[in-house]
Formats: sequence, C-alpha cells, structure tokens
Amino acid sequence: MKNTSERTKHIIPLTVPTPFAVGPVNCYLLVGDSVTLVDAGAKTKEAKESIARQIKEAGLSIDNIDQILLTHHHPDHVGLINTLSNEKTQLIGHWKNQPWINKDEAFLQHHETFFLDLYKQSGVDPVFFKHTKDVRSYLAFAEENSLDMIVKEGDVLPGNEGWKIIETPGHAESHISLYHEKEKTMIAGDHLIKHISSNPLIEAPYPGESNREKPLLQQRDSWKRSLELDLSIVYTGHGDPIFNTEALIHSRLKSQEERSFIVYEMINERPMTAFEVCQKLFPKVYEKQFGLTLSETIGHLDYLLSIDRIKAVTRGKVTYFQSV
Repeated sequence: MKNTSERTKHIIPLTVPTPFAVGPVNCYLLVGDSVTLVDAGAKTKEAKESIARQIKEAGLSIDNIDQILLTHHHPDHVGLINTLSNEKTQLIGHWKNQPWINKDEAFLQHHETFFLDLYKQSGVDPVFFKHTKDVRSYLAFAEENSLDMIVKEGDVLPGNEGWKIIETPGHAESHISLYHEKEKTMIAGDHLIKHISSNPLIEAPYPGESNREKPLLQQRDSWKRSLELDLSIVYTGHGDPIFNTEALIHSRLKSQEERSFIVYEMINERPMTAFEVCQKLFPKVYEKQFGLTLSETIGHLDYLLSIDRIKAVTRGKVTYFQSV
C-alpha cells in the first residue's frame, strides 16, 4: 500500500505479516516533530523482520521512534511493543490496554470466570467451555509492557500537529482512532476496514465496571460518529485505505440490521438461547471460530433488545430470548 496524496506524505504505511486468519496488519509511521509508530504488529520473527526492514526503507530506525500509539490491545496490533522501542520511546494508549499488555493474571482469571458464566447463561454446550482460555494463546503473540501515557477522547497526540484521539469502541473496548480535522483523515485501526466488517467482541468488565459493555451497539455508535466527520480518507488496520467512508458505513449499518432481523425471525419461531441462535446463524464456522461467532450473536441479541423486538427470560441459570 502506497501513500495516496501529497497532503498525507507524512503518513508512512507499513504492511506487516501476522499468523492470524485476518492476514497482514497495517502499522503506520507518523513523521512530525515526533516520530510516532501507530501499532506494532504481532510477535513473530516474520513480523519483526518485515517491520524493521520497512522502517529502514523509510529512512528511519527503531532509535528514531519517539512513541508507539496503540489503537487497541489485540495481539496483531501490540505484539512488538518492546522490540520496536528504545530507551526514550513512550507507549501510548487507552487505559483499557493496560491489563492486556501487562498480562495481569488477576484480570485474566476474572476474564475467564466472566466468560464461563456467560457461556452457561447462554446455554453453551460444556464441550466449548475450553474456549474461555483462548485469550492466553493469543497473548503469546504479544510482548509484555506497560503504558507510559494514557490518552482519552479529545487529547492531542504529542509531537504530531493536528492529530486528535477519538474513542471508537466496538471491536475492542480499548479502541481509539486518530483524526486530523484539517485533512479529513483518520487512522482507524480495526474500527473501519474496507473489505471486512470487524467483529464486535464481548469483553469482561474492567476494574471499576460492574456490567459488560454491548460492543455491537458501541460499534454502531462509533460508526455513526465517524459519519459526522466528513472523512476523505481512512487508513485501516488491514487492507486498503477507504475513500468512500460514508457509503461503506451506511452499508455496514444496514448489513447488521439485516442480520439482526434474521435472528429475530429465528426467535419468532420459538424461544432460543444465544448458543442455539449462534449454531443456526453460523452453522459452518461456529465450532472453529467460537468466540467470534458467539460474540456477534450476542451483539445482535443486544440490538434486538435495544429496539424492543425481543425480551430475555431466565429459566434456571439459562437465558432464553423470545419475540415481543
């Protein structure tokens, strides 16, 4: 992927291989008063060699990197946060990155307990309970570190004039994007991707939170907010840049609503658990992509609940959904 205009020549894309089905991840160098690396690939030998080579081809070295900004905490975006740092590099991100990148054991156990309870409530066959520990295998592709600087909505990225932080949760609770108002440009991580719709992923409540967030609803809100920005170009975490942002977002919103209506039609026939809906909605892939498919299924149920098309009824410890 090459730079697309003179006005964004200070954005240098780095396309880095990953071991995941999503394929290569895009990291970005922002060259201003400070050199900022946006995202850090996955922790593999191939990624390390690839990103080091591309940084060198850009006329820079790891020693030139002043700060690493994380769009979110997933391993294909945070994997090489130590390898790509030097003694002065600042690691920057939303506070919800912290328990993931420092691999906080208490938080990971809390995460597993939360999902075990969620699976039981969702009527999941116990054979799938093993997936509560999947996150540990994913974290093997990420180095361990801690944030040096926490950023939030409206903060300005140090050393890079015009770039502001926008909180864009949905795909991840920790997700932020960079927005340049004058240039109508966004560096979006996995908030927006041209060729696929990023999964809205359920996460356990973070410290200070008592209930889980509803990622599909968050994702819809984040997309709608991006519509208001009149974006001319979006640099994405995977694949090519987006130039028709408005049309793409409207298409994604419509597709979600259409799939939610499919779920409604299932439930309208008979009350179902989230697991039963998941099996019927993703019959060919739910066993291989259990966490992704169940998260999306629950997201559609959250949406239908939010528009009062269904209601939840608890029988014993299992929740069933039925039409209103």
